[in-house]
This record gives sequence, structure tokens and C-alpha cells, in this order.
Amino acid sequence: MKNRIMKKSVKNFMWSDVMKIGYILLVFFTLFSCERTAPVITKGLKTNFPNRSLIDANIIFKDSGKITMNLRSPLIEEYSLIDTPYTIFRKGLELDFFNDGSDKPGFLKADWGKLSDKTGIYEGRGNVVMITEDGDSVKSEQIFWDKNRKLIYSTKQVELIGKDGSKVTAKNGIEATDDLEKYTLFNNEGYILMGEDQKF
Repeated sequence: MKNRIMKKSVKNFMWSDVMKIGYILLVFFTLFSCERTAPVITKGLKTNFPNRSLIDANIIFKDSGKITMNLRSPLIEEYSLIDTPYTIFRKGLELDFFNDGSDKPGFLKADWGKLSDKTGIYEGRGNVVMITEDGDSVKSEQIFWDKNRKLIYSTKQVELIGKDGSKVTAKNGIEATDDLEKYTLFNNEGYILMGEDQKF
């Protein structure tokens, strides 16, 4: 009789121990299998997308209460979640800009545009026209405008047209102030009307 009771208690003891050990192992593996890992970015995954898009936009920039620029575009896409943020004007842009001390704006128009947010440089492509407040203009298929340094430049063929009707074509581009007071033309040809009041 004693022998049977011992066997029974040994049997019960072993089964409960196995259950406890099993439970401890389950908790152990559950805890250690749930480690946190950083998400892996797959190569080739597209991360360059606009974080803000504006449709039929008209943006006015002011400094000390005075309008410095008036920008209009059918579509503006801002890419500011990257190391070198920029803005794209896929459907073109028109821009009025005011130089210091001038009440009359200059004008820039292009079929496509890009603005580098860090450098403040605009790039215009396709039927680019830039007109100064005095009425002189420059035309090209590509023009860069550094609004901070007030400079324009291009390596494409440009036409420089004075308000007096004079016209010069530079086959290899231009470097100039954005008011066209000073400029350098590369490989140029054309005609200039000479006189006291003429710039060209």
C-alpha cells in the first residue's frame, strides 16, 4: 500500500514539474524572440517624393512689409524631406521680383523651373524670358538666376534685347547682373545702337 502511494505521488510530482518547466521555457522564448530591430530600407525604394504640392498657386514674399517677389505657377512641388531640399515647377512659373529701391518689378517666365532651397538659385528651362524693370530682356532655353547674389548665367544660346530695339545673340551663354547693367557675352554677334542713353 505504501509503495502504491509513493508511485502515485512521484507520478504527480513529475508531471507538475514538466508543466512548470514547459511554461518557463515558453515565457523565455517568447521574451527573447521579440527583439526590436530597426526597419531595413530596401535598395531602390523610392524616397524622393514631394511632401507638399500646391495647385494654381500665387505666393507673395515680403521683407519688412515690402513685396520682394510674386510667384505664380499651376503646380508647385516641394521636396523638403531630403538632404538638399528643392522645389519643382513642372508646369512652368511666372515671377515678379523687386530689386532694392525699385517700385517696378523685374519679370521671369519659364516652361519648367526648379529652386534650390539652400542656395536660392532658380533654374528656368524652355522659352525662358527675363525682363528687367527698365524693359531690357534676355531670352534662352535655359537660364539660372541667383536671387541672393542678383546674378544670371547660362551656357546656352541667349538673346539680349534692349528696350531701344538693339539685339545681341551670344551662342555660348551669358553672365550678368539681374538688372543687365553689367554683363559678359560668350561668342556673340548682333547689332548695338550707340548713344548716350543706350546700354547696348
